Amino acid sequence: MNRKLLIPVFILMLAAMACNLGTSQVETPPPAPATQAPDVESPTEDTNPKPSSGAVNNIDDVQGAVFQIIGTGTINDIDEGEILNAEWGGTGFFIDSSGIGVTNNHVVAGAALLKAYINGESAPRTLRVLGTSECADLAVVQVEGDNFPYLEWFNEPVKTGLDVYAAGFPLVEPEYNLTKGIISKTNADGQTYWSSLPYIYGHDAKINGGNSGGPLITSDGKVVGVNYMSRASVDQQFAIPADLAIPIVNKLKDRQNLASLGLSGSAIVFGPDGEYPGIWVESTTTGGIADEVGIEPGDIIHEVEDILIAMDGTMKDYCEILRGHEETDPLKVMVYRYATDEILEGTLNSKELEVTGYAGLSDVATSNENTGEQTSSGTNDPFRVEEFDQFSDWWTWFLTSGDENYTDIYFDQGRMKFDLTDTDIYAYLIYGEYIYEDVYLHAVVENRGKNTNSVSLVCRYDENKGWYEVNFGSDGLYDVLRFDGSLDNGGYKLLTSGGSNNIRTGMEYNEYTISCEGNTITLWINGVQTNSVRDNSFKEGMIGISASSYNVVPINVEFESLEIGVP
Repeated sequence: MNRKLLIPVFILMLAAMACNLGTSQVETPPPAPATQAPDVESPTEDTNPKPSSGAVNNIDDVQGAVFQIIGTGTINDIDEGEILNAEWGGTGFFIDSSGIGVTNNHVVAGAALLKAYINGESAPRTLRVLGTSECADLAVVQVEGDNFPYLEWFNEPVKTGLDVYAAGFPLVEPEYNLTKGIISKTNADGQTYWSSLPYIYGHDAKINGGNSGGPLITSDGKVVGVNYMSRASVDQQFAIPADLAIPIVNKLKDRQNLASLGLSGSAIVFGPDGEYPGIWVESTTTGGIADEVGIEPGDIIHEVEDILIAMDGTMKDYCEILRGHEETDPLKVMVYRYATDEILEGTLNSKELEVTGYAGLSDVATSNENTGEQTSSGTNDPFRVEEFDQFSDWWTWFLTSGDENYTDIYFDQGRMKFDLTDTDIYAYLIYGEYIYEDVYLHAVVENRGKNTNSVSLVCRYDENKGWYEVNFGSDGLYDVLRFDGSLDNGGYKLLTSGGSNNIRTGMEYNEYTISCEGNTITLWINGVQTNSVRDNSFKEGMIGISASSYNVVPINVEFESLEIGVP
């Protein structure tokens, strides 16, 4: 899973967005934030001699040009909801002796207070944001003071194998950190769920949460790129290339925002049939374009200029629209407010949002369009979101293949986990409380193991008759099956199959959706309708999920949530 390299001071609270601030991006967040943030001040004594002001020309003097950023503000995380007075940390570096520095947008966006800790100083300095580009995930800041050592950009061709160093403050620790590696990719995919770049650099200089916005440098201290993302589970790290950053930074330092509404957000695909893709707004900057029109943390920007955005799970379409317009241009927007189930419409730079309807999708509240009253759905309702936060006897499991001694299915910190340590295990977990006729299932799943596996969504399960299941492979293949114990071939009959580039292969998050309506089974992969098939064998039954191992183990799959709804 892509992980941005910002890290909350309250110990990895938020998953996914903002690299340990949000969804996306912490392996297993704890259930609650720490009540006190750890001390982030530098030592009271100046134990690190500062290099003289001017451009750095060797690796030893880089430390003086790199600083730690601590932000405080309110965010709305996809998984955890609103968090007041959240505190997080990132890295920045000077590009001018006057205190102008570079970092990531997701380090500064939504912060009510920003502090910079300069090498060897016990007290923080004030930090102001000059300009941001949320689509490039870059920001330019001004740190109080002057006569700072600074870094220059690397102006030579970047080739695979180039020796590089990652400088910064990982894990929100006050001690400067430097790791070494090489450029492993010069043209990695730059389309992610929180930024949009034509390409990025891959490298193996180890970075962690808190490295966000820090420099990737050569041995003579020249900046090759700006670190912003890692896939820690597969030891991959990524940086924004200097040649892409330079023209953007030059405009941002002149107080000109680029492709930015003043928010930190991530692309998601929401709704039973993926009908509400958009940008989940984690935080907004006071006085920014998003804030002025009435967009709030927790909203989903669904349409811009009547165009559905984020349908592929990335920021690409959203950012192309922003880049095609001036910052002051009026742009029509449609927003889904998850907390109230409201649909709102307005115009950026012109008309504030107004409620125009209700979606009928929210598991938090179902709004009555006429009275405005809200009723919360009970945790045991037949149609709801199962977040796997507690054990329930309603979930039971069984195998159709394999040895149960090598199968472990369990709840752990808000996830349902399948650990399979033998080959050819087909493990099923069935929700036995309700019988459904027409139903849809929407699952958020992460493949946590190295090896090829499959996960399935099950509908119309009857232990005496059989069931339907849609099987999604981590290798990019899928199939729709009917299980009937009377069949000679082990009980499984293939109804249809295929492959899809929309499946994020390998160790990634995916969102899978199926609809069992009438005699038709339809599947969506990360919000994109992919296939459908008809079969008249089963009319009703229970629902469930499944994971299977193939010929290489172990297999580790985690279901983050399962939404059960009406098609």
